Amino acid sequence: MDSTKGYRRRALLAGAVAAAVVPEFLHAAEAGEITWLVTDPSKPIATQFAAEFEQQNADLKIRLQFAPYADLENKVLIALRSGSPPDVMEVQTSWIPSYAGTNKLNDLRPLLGEIGLGTEAFLPAAIRAASSGDRVLGIPYQAEALSIIYNRQSFRDAGLDPDKPPQTWPELVETTRRLTRRGPDGAMRYGYGIAGGGPGGQSNVIYRALPYVWMNGGDILDAELKRAVLNSRESVEGVRFYADFYRTLKVSPPSTLENGALELRRLFQAGAIAMYQATPTDFDVLSANPNLDVGVMVTPHPEDRQSTALLGGWAFIAPSDGRNKAGAERLLRFLATREHIGAYTKTFPALTAALDLPRFSRPVLKPFADQLALARAQPPIPAWVRMTDVFYQRLQEVLIGDRTPQAAMDAAAAEINRILA
Repeated sequence: MDSTKGYRRRALLAGAVAAAVVPEFLHAAEAGEITWLVTDPSKPIATQFAAEFEQQNADLKIRLQFAPYADLENKVLIALRSGSPPDVMEVQTSWIPSYAGTNKLNDLRPLLGEIGLGTEAFLPAAIRAASSGDRVLGIPYQAEALSIIYNRQSFRDAGLDPDKPPQTWPELVETTRRLTRRGPDGAMRYGYGIAGGGPGGQSNVIYRALPYVWMNGGDILDAELKRAVLNSRESVEGVRFYADFYRTLKVSPPSTLENGALELRRLFQAGAIAMYQATPTDFDVLSANPNLDVGVMVTPHPEDRQSTALLGGWAFIAPSDGRNKAGAERLLRFLATREHIGAYTKTFPALTAALDLPRFSRPVLKPFADQLALARAQPPIPAWVRMTDVFYQRLQEVLIGDRTPQAAMDAAAAEINRILA
């Protein structure tokens, strides 16, 4: 199937679905009211903060609007284009480049300057992800990078030291081989679960596969963001290394093509895989199980290079068509503090001053913090989602065995260059 046509069909379908539900975002604000759109998981902390804000600002009321995560990216885009969006919205930083093309976001750099927060106050990759050129289009509050979670008991059972996890690619390969074995019940245990699809498809795979391309010196685009380089030797070898956990090493389970973040966590909980890439949120869920001895490692890297990750995160945006611009600024001033950002984030704060809060200083979280310091932001181009969709589809062809890594990345590079043309 042609990936460009497939993307258009999915985009049209997503737009149609979003159009059916987005009117909940479009209520006209009353005088003295600020509309604030948050995701369902943020409901408890947002409700608490709204009450605190209203106590400190008696002339203003906050109308909270809650939205499920499913298809939120498209819903926000339609709300921005509607002319009647909420005054403040929380969005993934990876969505901001596509929103920038609408010219419907306020530049928040002046506001940050007024409250004493220059761009240097944030993690560099986080503020880059929330910016377009010289404009800061979002105040990043959450930053995260995937590290590798591992089962310490599985290491012991395989004769490995759980306090000395692999650090390089050769060590990772050897470790996954030793961890792939039959358990006492005769069932196979696999060393390393990689993502090949799942309900989140593209996003699941990009966050887990692209860092292997980057670590090997490859990329999707050249430094000028004008030409695809996915078919370079470095990029192809990064793709091959990732895919071979499933294709040739057989250390990733047969269900790999259906496995995304949730499926991998369930396999880990069931003891079917010994390692997988995940966020601190997963670590907290898994650590609550007294039958699991969980460790975390920085993702291993080639021997002559360093680890990296694709930055994930969230930010507050202020649509330029919002009805209460002054109120939105006051709410953003309230939110953009060390204590509030530290409390609002579900993983790590994007504001560096909040990183030393007790919540983030637990020793078990250090590998996640170290990984975050090595993370890279996606390039600030609106067509990024289309390009990564191409990468995802061609990588799946490699996993299935329909194409070699070189042939698949040659095809991906050609398609991406057509997008750039």
